[in-house]
Amino acid sequence: MEIKADFSALFSSIRKMGITELVPFSIDFNSKPVEIVVEGLSSSKGIEVPIADVKPDPDSGVFTYQGEHVVLFIPDHSFKYDEAILDPKNNGNKYHLTDCRTLEQMRKSGRFERYHATNNRKGIFHISGSLTTQEAEVELSVCKNCLAALNYRNYTLNRIRVFNEFNLEDFFNHYETFFRKIPNDKKPSKPGYVDDWEEISKHYRESVNFTCEECHVNLELYRYLLDVHHKNGVKQDNKEENLKAMCKLCHSQEAFHSHMIVKQEDELLIKKLRREQGIF
Repeated sequence: MEIKADFSALFSSIRKMGITELVPFSIDFNSKPVEIVVEGLSSSKGIEVPIADVKPDPDSGVFTYQGEHVVLFIPDHSFKYDEAILDPKNNGNKYHLTDCRTLEQMRKSGRFERYHATNNRKGIFHISGSLTTQEAEVELSVCKNCLAALNYRNYTLNRIRVFNEFNLEDFFNHYETFFRKIPNDKKPSKPGYVDDWEEISKHYRESVNFTCEECHVNLELYRYLLDVHHKNGVKQDNKEENLKAMCKLCHSQEAFHSHMIVKQEDELLIKKLRREQGIF
């Protein structure tokens, strides 16, 4: 049905404003939104942010600021500055990945300090002391309570290894799919897996030699214990970079997989195989 609109009153008002020429234009409703870049966010200094404006992502749990994946840190080391310079990883303020137990305790005690947000992936942070001349860029350590809250890379099972091997670049890459818009052609038209999922899963597990890509246990003799996980949660997005082979135990410990129950005999067998293969 054709819709006719009368804009004569509008044009009359425009002429009264002294505008005599109109420029034609069109709107592309399929155009991509302009990406907003928060200036300074990618630097080692980051930007000072109100703590209330930094929210955990509802799907992944990691911190976000204005749609960007960020970590939080306190640049001001005050009287601890000299100690932090000597041994920043042990004496410096820890940086935070999510709303952890430490931040909750600070919130309850009213001790929220001046936090900066950054998405710099180098792991280098700009810190300061009580004097204006006290400034440096150092490598700080990640908060262990944050690792536990996210259970990042099965932290609760491998605390020492995950902490010692933690790398910010890997961390941002790990959660990158939560911050990328899923193309329309990849959005599921119906819930559940695609019809040929069993074949896709089989081929992918074969491609990694039936080895868990998280804990590295080999399950070639027990293939039923190896699942294929969708990193972005979309079961119909079967690009290779979105798939990850995981033993049932590692898979069940992924974020938002609390519904997965591993049989006790399967859990014991996976742990036994890990020990036999020198995986602790």
